[in-house]
Amino acid sequence: MTINLNGKWRNQYNSEMDLAVVDNRVSGTFQTAIGQPSFEEKFEISGKINNNVIAFMVDFGKYGSLACWTGRFELDEIGPVIHTMWHLSQSEGGEEEQMAKAILTGVGTFRKP
Repeated sequence: MTINLNGKWRNQYNSEMDLAVVDNRVSGTFQTAIGQPSFEEKFEISGKINNNVIAFMVDFGKYGSLACWTGRFELDEIGPVIHTMWHLSQSEGGEEEQMAKAILTGVGTFRKP
């Protein structure tokens, strides 16, 4: 199974990433459709692939947060898909009740538009 990961991908929240894969290194840009940044802002992606698994990170810079996705890519009945779980860590918080709000986790499904 060969899946071309290069190019644009969109998740269920309408966030988009534009990936470039060379050997096992992933780079590109991410545009989020949720949260504080406007969709027009682009953030750098860096990551790795190993067989059909992928991990990548986005630094949201001045917004004080980092997000990491890990998952696997495959072909399903619709076409190429990347199934991920993500963690978003925010710099705000510090007290125990704030920590629950400072680290978020979810799932994401990316497909080529």
